[in-house]
Amino acid sequence: MAAPFPIAGTLPKQARYPDPSPLELITVGTVIAILDTGVDPAAIGMQQTTTGLRKIIELIDCTGSGDVDMKTSVTADVDEQGVITLKGLTGRTLKVPTSWPVPSDKKYRVGWKDSASLFPNDLSKALASKRLDRFNREHHALVAGAKEGDALEALKAMKEDFKDPGQVWDVIALHDGTKWRAAIDINETGDFENAKLLAAFNEEFEYGSFGDDTRLSYSLGFYDDGDLLSIVTLSGTHGTHVAAIAAANHPHEPLQNGVAPGAQIISLKIGDSRLGSQETCQSLVRAACELARLKPDVANISYGEPGANYNYGRFIEILQEEVVRKQGCVVVAAAGNSGPVLSSVGHPSGNNGILSVGAYLTENLEESSYALLNSVPERPFSFSSMGPTLDGAIGVDIYAPGGAITSVPEYTKNSVQLMNGTSMASPNAAGCVSLLISALKQNQIQYNPYRIHLALRNTSKDVGDPFKVGMIQVESAWNHLFIASLHHNLDVLYDIKVGGNNRGRGLYLRTPEETTHTQRQTVKITPLFAKPLEVETSAKMLEFEAKVNLVCSAPWIQAPEFVLIANSGREFLFNVDPSELGPGLHVGDILGYDTNLRGAGPLFKIPITICKANLSADKSLRKFNDLEFDSGEIKREFIDVPPGANFATISVRSKDRIGNSAFWLTFQQINNQTPYTAMENSWTMQLSSTTSDVESDEFKWVKKFRVAPNLLGELVMCQYCTSLGKTSVSVTLEFHGLEVSAGHEAEGGFGSKSSGDLLFINSGNASLTRCDIHSRLRKESITAVSASLDTLQKSLRPNEAGVIAALKSRDMLPDGRQLFELVLNYTLKVAEDSKVLPFYPPVMNTVYDSFFESVWIFVFDSKKALQSIHDIKSRPVSLKEGTYSVKMQLVSRSIEVLEKLKNAPILINFEVKSVTLSAYKTLGGLISDGEKVSSISLAKGESTPFWLSGVEGSALPKSAAPGDLLFGNLKVVDAIGIHKIAYLVPSEIAKAKETVADALIPVLSNQPNSVETKPDELQEAIRDLKISHLKKMEAGEKRDALVKELEAEHGAHVPFLIAKLEVQAAAFEKAPSAETQKLVESAIGAILDVIDRKSLAVYFGLNHDSAAAGENGKKVAKEMDCQKEAVVLALLWNARLAKYKITSNSPSEELELAFDKSLVELSEWLATTDGKYLALWAWRLLQKKKPWAALKAIVKYCKDGKNEASGNDDKAVVWRELVEMKKKTLQDLGCDVWVRVEVAWALRKAPPSFALF
Repeated sequence: MAAPFPIAGTLPKQARYPDPSPLELITVGTVIAILDTGVDPAAIGMQQTTTGLRKIIELIDCTGSGDVDMKTSVTADVDEQGVITLKGLTGRTLKVPTSWPVPSDKKYRVGWKDSASLFPNDLSKALASKRLDRFNREHHALVAGAKEGDALEALKAMKEDFKDPGQVWDVIALHDGTKWRAAIDINETGDFENAKLLAAFNEEFEYGSFGDDTRLSYSLGFYDDGDLLSIVTLSGTHGTHVAAIAAANHPHEPLQNGVAPGAQIISLKIGDSRLGSQETCQSLVRAACELARLKPDVANISYGEPGANYNYGRFIEILQEEVVRKQGCVVVAAAGNSGPVLSSVGHPSGNNGILSVGAYLTENLEESSYALLNSVPERPFSFSSMGPTLDGAIGVDIYAPGGAITSVPEYTKNSVQLMNGTSMASPNAAGCVSLLISALKQNQIQYNPYRIHLALRNTSKDVGDPFKVGMIQVESAWNHLFIASLHHNLDVLYDIKVGGNNRGRGLYLRTPEETTHTQRQTVKITPLFAKPLEVETSAKMLEFEAKVNLVCSAPWIQAPEFVLIANSGREFLFNVDPSELGPGLHVGDILGYDTNLRGAGPLFKIPITICKANLSADKSLRKFNDLEFDSGEIKREFIDVPPGANFATISVRSKDRIGNSAFWLTFQQINNQTPYTAMENSWTMQLSSTTSDVESDEFKWVKKFRVAPNLLGELVMCQYCTSLGKTSVSVTLEFHGLEVSAGHEAEGGFGSKSSGDLLFINSGNASLTRCDIHSRLRKESITAVSASLDTLQKSLRPNEAGVIAALKSRDMLPDGRQLFELVLNYTLKVAEDSKVLPFYPPVMNTVYDSFFESVWIFVFDSKKALQSIHDIKSRPVSLKEGTYSVKMQLVSRSIEVLEKLKNAPILINFEVKSVTLSAYKTLGGLISDGEKVSSISLAKGESTPFWLSGVEGSALPKSAAPGDLLFGNLKVVDAIGIHKIAYLVPSEIAKAKETVADALIPVLSNQPNSVETKPDELQEAIRDLKISHLKKMEAGEKRDALVKELEAEHGAHVPFLIAKLEVQAAAFEKAPSAETQKLVESAIGAILDVIDRKSLAVYFGLNHDSAAAGENGKKVAKEMDCQKEAVVLALLWNARLAKYKITSNSPSEELELAFDKSLVELSEWLATTDGKYLALWAWRLLQKKKPWAALKAIVKYCKDGKNEASGNDDKAVVWRELVEMKKKTLQDLGCDVWVRVEVAWALRKAPPSFALF
């Protein structure tokens, strides 16, 4: 008979509900906020609480990824049948249902949104695949129905160039007199008859779906009196799963319930869809402000990243002061999944006032979720991050079950899914906290977050953690909360500050100097009260008094026996003597007990962590042989990385293994104010089965990696907790030290040195660099020396000083202060197709501990199309040759800070074709291109020089300019580049002195004095200024007067004739008429009369060496180019006027012949592949009823990306004209599938405004 499935283990609930609350009333009146990827209101278990209340009460997008600009206001057209239509920003005609309410101001708001910035990545890929299948079917039908060769060729060319534009929707909003409402045209038809008209979610609690093929739910939010619409959806599955662990309610299967099924949910989306669900400074700060506004009981944050500073950063500060301390919200956060190495706790965990949760593998979770052949002991998951923090705090407060099979969003086409991690442990703990708060409320017991933290820590179950972090126990915590707090000493956060450079919350000793001598330190303990602004709190501060017995948990710690702490805090000394401790990890505490409440456990702990190195006579070689591992077993060694070391080789051997095993290996070094990942090397390997006794069958694995000298290294080895059986492993760690110094004097010198950091290898114009390589630790064989530069870095200043402005209602701090933005605009020129990385160095890689409330860098092309989005974790983007606009937004509460940054530069890294610097054995070899460095053998302590060549002139990247930097690697070891190098682009090479060759220069113009002896420079400058001014003048008497003046004085001057034609042509385009046509014809005639086209053709038919011809030759070449430009412009407008005559009159053979003749003349001077010519030629084909031939020509032009170059205004105008012609032709041909593609791309490539930050 089949055994019942252990359903209870799919979502472990380790403690029973706290008595005396009856089960049916559990978590009544509690609200849990989920800061994550968003919560799907359609997911199972997310509809109602156990008492029938609505489960989700707020859905808010804090990222901005769902924002729609709705400032555009339009009036509807109503036809005789009463059909209401609007013109949408996509260009579609929008049909408004008559069932909708009439806007209170008789006007509608319109906007647009594309799916690329809204949908989760996995859903976007799935939908793109479906759209492609549907597109291929429709396109195939067109191909099957094609009846001519041009049609087949055009369709083939379009298909080859097809790129899915995603979906582009029109959005309509209106105010019905009571509230704002909006609808999205998810079908992209313009017909809103079936579109769902929604109010803000928190007003009517309704949501929509992007269709049955997506099953992606969305809701709406409105800001700034309807100017901004927020479409709230999901950036991933994570948030729904997290919410379900905390509070899912399954009335028909209670065993699948979340921990607190009676709690309600607030969803605060912090994972930005534009960045693949990454959190940003903006989303975090907004979420923290929403927590302060909405006042939930509990907030869960299953997000995080490495941080450099604790109790610092705008998000952390708002959480600690406004959310936890003032509003009394219990904030629970995942510790991270970067264990088992020490100091791997990520932000926001590890900060004061935030409950940090590690992941624990429970027996019932193992049974129901992992399908193991044999059970493994309960224990913390191997991946669960560990403390201490860099400033010495324990870092993790409690453990909770770290996995669950529970609800996920409907768009996954699954109802439940297994996920593991501290992301799952945190909401489990948050649910437990919700249970406690519900019971406290129902029993009318006062509490605050600090009191709950203390109860959870002091009642957790011992699980053998080295830092005494235990497993959460709800019932025990509930009993602890009944203990009366004498003088409020259980109700405060004891802020611990240990003296010294780091001013830590504990003592963390790692260096040999620290761990071999007695340390005497000062510590100050200060109580922090919740709700400090309330009147009652002042009385509590006055009453506070803690009579504390200090107990040292280890004999190597000494502290006073007693201390009395008042509200102002207390300072005292303590000693730590690690001198007699053996190698390894040693953890102790100074525990502070209330002498009247010893049963309550310690009020505070001063954690002391000592990592003592295993010192060896040979510091360069460490061997750890025949280490035995079982499931989840962790072994760690602390290694004193020797001076001079900059890389290491690690090798792993395994034998006698039955079956494969997942094995983790990490070597990590840490430094103050540096994220732990900065010097982390971590590998996951599958140890293969090695059951034979043959040595060659052993599992072997070798890696090289960089290390930092003089910093303690932690080597951690772990068999994954679900890998069964025993494993024998031997590990060898071999340190190497190859230091390189660089100077620019032949005899050498101090120069700059590198053991792995940045090495400058030249100084401006130096054409050589002397490098000395030193072997510090052992004999080294260097097979080759190579230096390559593959990154060009430029510094950009803003086009003008930035503008500071106050942000709107969504960006108001909890204390009522308004946030301000500084927007800086830069011009970025990309000389050739390249990967480009823009960044602002002062903010890089600091999300949680960022000084700024928000940082964005957006890159746009010249048509305002968004090319890339960057926050403080900038990523390279591929950009084509062209000119781009870069916008950086800095957000701060301080205008004074922003004022200082109004001219702040940003840096741009370009990926360039690698430039190689040759390495020579001698200076003479460098000068004469002699013997290069091949192989070098250095004994320990030996050094040898080599010489690196410079790079300049044509060898430099195309866009490199003096003052730019080139970055790359100096490689002296195979498989690893340990020396990062920088090269300053030198000043330009002086141009060769001009030689004047008075060669025969043909007179190519009827213009008198075409080659003048020496013009009057002042008069020439005045003339050019007038011509330039002419182009900017509005039509009228003043412009006419200037034209007459220039005609009289410079009537044959070609630049003037060009300007005159451009002015008259612009007037004709604005208001075509017989009069403006005549003026254009006159300007055309003036150009063609003054230029001898035959002689000009002869000139361009010959090759000319303008450099050899000297200044005179260059001047002639410039004149000829100007004349050719004038001829092209004249003939182009001659053809355009011929086209106008056909379109404005009845077609006739005479007019058509005239047009054809003008096109032939133009083709003699302008390439037929040029867009300006092609626009006329394609029009003529259409006029001749050859639409497929016209389409084929347009497609061929548009296929060349260079024709769309960003920043080229002429090309942009032609591009738009051809795209419109293409779209109109496709419509006329009935190619609806391609029309949809063109409409979507037209808007995405040329949006009406810049994207919102």
